[in-house]
Amino acid sequence: MITDFVKYKFAEFLDLPEETRKEYEHIGMLLPSDPWDIPDVLEWEYLTVKEVQSNIHETIDYEQIIWIINEITGIENEKILSKCWIDVFKFLKFVFDSIEKINELEKKLAYEPDSDEVNAGIENYNQFGHFATIDRLSGGDPLKYESIGKLQYSIIFAKLVLNKVDQEFSKKYQAIKSKVK
Repeated sequence: MITDFVKYKFAEFLDLPEETRKEYEHIGMLLPSDPWDIPDVLEWEYLTVKEVQSNIHETIDYEQIIWIINEITGIENEKILSKCWIDVFKFLKFVFDSIEKINELEKKLAYEPDSDEVNAGIENYNQFGHFATIDRLSGGDPLKYESIGKLQYSIIFAKLVLNKVDQEFSKKYQAIKSKVK
C-alpha cells in the first residue's frame, strides 16, 4: 500500500515495481480528466479517432498509451516520459472519456440487416472497419483517402448519419411504392 504519495515523472513511474505501479494506476484512473488544451474529440481528425478507438483498451499497455498521447497531441515520447504521471493519467482519463463519447454516438449508426442482406453476405464488409467508410466517402478514389481521413470526426459522423437516414428513407419509400402498384 502506498504510504508516501510521490509525483514521479512518467518514465520513473514506468520503472516502479509492478505492485506499486498498479496501486498508482488505480489512483490515476480516479483522477479528473484533463484535455491538455486538446479540442473536443468531435474536432479530432476522423482517422485519429478511429485509430485511437481501435487501439485503446481497458487494460493498460504503456507503449500504446505513449503512442496514443503522441498521436493525439503530437508531443514527442521524451516529453511524455518527462511529464508527471498524474498529468499523464488525467490526460488518459480524458482520452477514455472521449472514446466513450464516440462509442455512444456511434450507436446511432447501428444497422440491423434484413435476412436477404445477411444471406448475401453483408457481414463480409466488417473486415474493412473504418477503411470502408473512407473508401465510400472518397467514391472509391484512393487519392482522396488521406484528405477524408483528416476531416473532423464531426463532419464524417454527420455524413454517416445523413447516409443512414437516406438509406432508411429509400428503403421505406420503395416498400410504399411497391405496395401501391
